Amino acid sequence: MTSQKPSGDLISDRYASALYDLAADSKIVDQILNDLEFIQDCIQKNKDLKLLIKNPLIVSNDKLTIIKKILFTKSSNKLTLSFLKVISNNKRFFNLSSIILGFKNINIQKRGDVITEVTSADELSNSQKNGINNQLKSFLGEKLSINFNVDKKIIGGLIVKIGSKMIDSSILSKISKLKIAMKGA
Repeated sequence: MTSQKPSGDLISDRYASALYDLAADSKIVDQILNDLEFIQDCIQKNKDLKLLIKNPLIVSNDKLTIIKKILFTKSSNKLTLSFLKVISNNKRFFNLSSIILGFKNINIQKRGDVITEVTSADELSNSQKNGINNQLKSFLGEKLSINFNVDKKIIGGLIVKIGSKMIDSSILSKISKLKIAMKGA
């Protein structure tokens, strides 16, 4: 039976899993997570850095040098730097964001949290996010990790994924159901 994941995701998952195992063995998961979230935040906030990381024409060593300079501003763990060297040597910097996401997901699962994804058409305000968070915690308990996403295609409403279950109250979904109903009439 073949896997349903694209090969890039499998590679990212393997790197994330290896890094998590090393961090767990050394009991420094939180430190590594902190470093990775710092890197991810820098990449998300800086469009040029995001383009640089994904650009295949820029040599991996140059990318490593830039990331190391960014990490120099905070005292990062030696394992994080070693891991970045491995990514550089294997020319996998374009997988960095998905490796970080994989590491975070592994950590969430190991802690026993319920992973939930909430997708909206527009960015939600902090009060809306808090309201959704409180509602979901009342149903699912305190161990909850929510990822908020934006997808303009859903037009309006929300899509909530909890594990393998999905609640789709998006306008796109309602339009699709209406089209199907009209075809049958």
